[in-house]
Amino acid sequence: MLKKIILLCSIVSFLFISGCEILEDSAKEKQRPKYILSIHQVIKYPRSKDLEQRIVAFDGTEYWINTNQFFHSRHIEEVKLVPSKTRKDYYDLLLKIDYSGIVKWIQLSMHFRHKKLALLVDGQFYSLYTPDQLADEDDKWVLLTGPFDKITAAGIQKYAHKNYIKFNPKEQSFMEMLNDF
Repeated sequence: MLKKIILLCSIVSFLFISGCEILEDSAKEKQRPKYILSIHQVIKYPRSKDLEQRIVAFDGTEYWINTNQFFHSRHIEEVKLVPSKTRKDYYDLLLKIDYSGIVKWIQLSMHFRHKKLALLVDGQFYSLYTPDQLADEDDKWVLLTGPFDKITAAGIQKYAHKNYIKFNPKEQSFMEMLNDF
């Protein structure tokens, strides 16, 4: 009888342990950031395997980029969609950026004033981009000209604040954390 109880307890504990891992994996999947924007320098002559990476665009064109991004979704607090002036049913993105994002954007727009940068969405090449300068250092809004298709633009807008919170955790109550997701 004691052997049966021990066997039953070990089976139940095994199920609880494996169940927790399954729940952990599904929780990690829910927490994984989506529609992450990053801007990288395009490298003409790759020389470093550690800092440079080959990326293939949708049309098959290959680019080499610096893996250290110059701008990232961690600086984007909010996104508004602006209809593109050049293409119907496409959008530009108006990004509300935090203070460190403003500093990075000023550096980015000065250093790469007339150069093309690689704009990536979730680590995949989206387009080449030349950054616009800020009109004022107190301006928190930056126009990211795409054009972005409707689905991509809506996804970036939907997940911008959630990604900002994930990349910039702060102390908050459990109920505030639930409201953010």
